[in-house]
Amino acid sequence: MSRKSKQGVNQLIGLFTIPVFAIVGCSESPHRTFTSPYEDLNWSEITHHDSEFHTHPGLGNEEYDPHQTVDRYHEEGYEILTLAAHSYDVPSDYINTIYPWTKLSELYETIKHVENPTEDNMTYEEIHNEPWEDRDPVELGMVSVEGNELSGHHHTISVFNALSYDGDTQIDSFEKIKELGGFAYLAHPGRYVERWGLTAHWYVDKYLRYDILIGQSIYNREDNHPEDRAFYDKVQHLLGGAERPIWLYGEDDMHHEGTLAWNRDVILLENFRPGSMHPDIQDGSAPDVMEALQNGYSYLWKPSEQYNRRAFNIIDVEVSDHRVALTIDNDNLVDEIRWRTHNPNTDETETIHHGFSISDSDIPEYSLFVRAEIEGSEGTIYTQPFYLVTDD
Repeated sequence: MSRKSKQGVNQLIGLFTIPVFAIVGCSESPHRTFTSPYEDLNWSEITHHDSEFHTHPGLGNEEYDPHQTVDRYHEEGYEILTLAAHSYDVPSDYINTIYPWTKLSELYETIKHVENPTEDNMTYEEIHNEPWEDRDPVELGMVSVEGNELSGHHHTISVFNALSYDGDTQIDSFEKIKELGGFAYLAHPGRYVERWGLTAHWYVDKYLRYDILIGQSIYNREDNHPEDRAFYDKVQHLLGGAERPIWLYGEDDMHHEGTLAWNRDVILLENFRPGSMHPDIQDGSAPDVMEALQNGYSYLWKPSEQYNRRAFNIIDVEVSDHRVALTIDNDNLVDEIRWRTHNPNTDETETIHHGFSISDSDIPEYSLFVRAEIEGSEGTIYTQPFYLVTDD
């Protein structure tokens, strides 16, 4: 066959093959499957436990002393609690944290004559309402978690460790938390976006460098920074979704009664037992709380009014390759379920679906994750993200 004839045959084949390839190409899209932080939970055994890790129990000029803080949260039905003082209020030459609760009276005697320079050199005895009283988390049916709010740089809720002071830089603080075997989440990021001009890329950099950072706040108090939800979504998208998961939290940032019980991080546990990881107290479920925080075994209950307790719960999450389905108790109290994601084209959070379940076909190709907002008149549940993983 001559060269000219071969060219003619190739051109003829091309007329038929190009449209076929085009049709096949249009019908195919990346094969994506769901992954979920909840998929390993045995939902038939799961119980729901309200927690708060961002409280301020009186080392500064706050309303309640430590034992009073424990009492109020116990009265409001919380079962997991950290007495997280601002690091600049902690007299770290004398104590590190307000922990264990069984020795609060002893801690008070240690520091009551010490002056706090952040409160006009008032002594802690002058700052507090009364001598501290011991509380036993086991008797109260609670898990006490050691921690502080590191407040010298970007405020950071540091838990399961005794760090009481900030490093010279933010990085120094993170390194110290890592050295002590603790972990942390980033508090009220909207404050630092507004005041310091921090960008989502600043957060992405810190998450990629430090596994001890597990997430960030989307609610502070009633709602000090409404933009924090969309900001969380943007940071999570930039992290690549499942490539670096981070978890969302609400925080009371409690200084006085008006800021108490506005957020309930619901920790999902089996066989809950009260305790603490202090050597003088039984562990109980404290190690399980640590695991739950690190792995995203939680969701946020955001009450519509202060003190509102959970009106409904997630009692099952079915995750298959192509579908996520939620089961809610008291589902007659649910008014709407929104599935939300980050749209990189508009750089905004958007609602892409409604209902108790969602399929991968309901989700735009640009989306790396979705999260559900389950709303009723008493409050809203915010789930952790469900990630979409593209097969190679």
